[in-house]
Amino acid sequence: MRALSQHLEQHPPKRLSKSLIELKAGSSRNLFVVHDGDGQTLVYLNLAHRMPANLAVIGIEPFSVAGVPLARTSVEEMAAGYVEEIRRHQPNGPYFLAGLCAGGVIAFEMASQLVRAGESVELLALLDAVRPQTPMRPRLLASHRINRLTQALTVARNAERSFVGRAWTILGVISRKLVNTLTWEIKRRGTKWWVGARFLLLRKLLARGRPWPRLLPGLSVRQIYESADALYVARPLSSASVVLVRARAGVDGVADDTPYLDIYADETLGWRALIEKLSVIDADGGHSSMLREPFVQSLATALMPLVAGSVSIPAPAAPLEKA
Repeated sequence: MRALSQHLEQHPPKRLSKSLIELKAGSSRNLFVVHDGDGQTLVYLNLAHRMPANLAVIGIEPFSVAGVPLARTSVEEMAAGYVEEIRRHQPNGPYFLAGLCAGGVIAFEMASQLVRAGESVELLALLDAVRPQTPMRPRLLASHRINRLTQALTVARNAERSFVGRAWTILGVISRKLVNTLTWEIKRRGTKWWVGARFLLLRKLLARGRPWPRLLPGLSVRQIYESADALYVARPLSSASVVLVRARAGVDGVADDTPYLDIYADETLGWRALIEKLSVIDADGGHSSMLREPFVQSLATALMPLVAGSVSIPAPAAPLEKA
């Protein structure tokens, strides 16, 4: 983190437009990286400065208005606005696009729109991004809850010596877990409803060109994106070379770092059915840490030949066997 702060002080990103920020200067070609689910582009800075010298890396930030950090309420609208921005900067292809997680989904739709417009997309890199509506691994949440309950029961049994004491302690643990689970579910459903209601209001306000009410709590970039993502139906993409970069293993203590391959059942995270030219590469690190030191070098090494302009995307990886 300190090294990143020092680098930002010495080489601050250059603002190119309201949505475009130059993370690394280049010359003849551009790699456009789309913001993540929290609207961040600086997460790509470590990767940007490992790219070829002649390749500029340009971050695409959310389009915002007063009180609304992401003023587009569908993935298609987000992509269309970002396509307009990058074509102002680079009128014609070939285009290089990439994005982590949410950014990958938006980049996919951008590539689709560019291809339909007759442009060339030389590379679309999906960085641990999952196709919307891809099924999660069955019983994943249940197994996590069972593991936590088992750990709590083990602690309870070890804490009491008498049979009666252990029985009452175990009963208390189970009761608390049930209450906590019920409370969590009620809170989750209430939060989902409240976000959904404000999202519908946001769509109406933006359509009419009206501002967000000052007294009403706003929505975050993630809340707006996830609401839009739930409605997005991706269409097949041809005539574009796509690489899916999967994270290998998460790091303890790093938030949101579980690799999507451990969460979703499909080894291509749902993309194989839509993408004619899909290749798969595995990179070190987890969902978030793959862009951080020291794992980012693995990602850079994987992408380097694909953005060099003279090397084709490798053949698809062999399927992984997952439990």
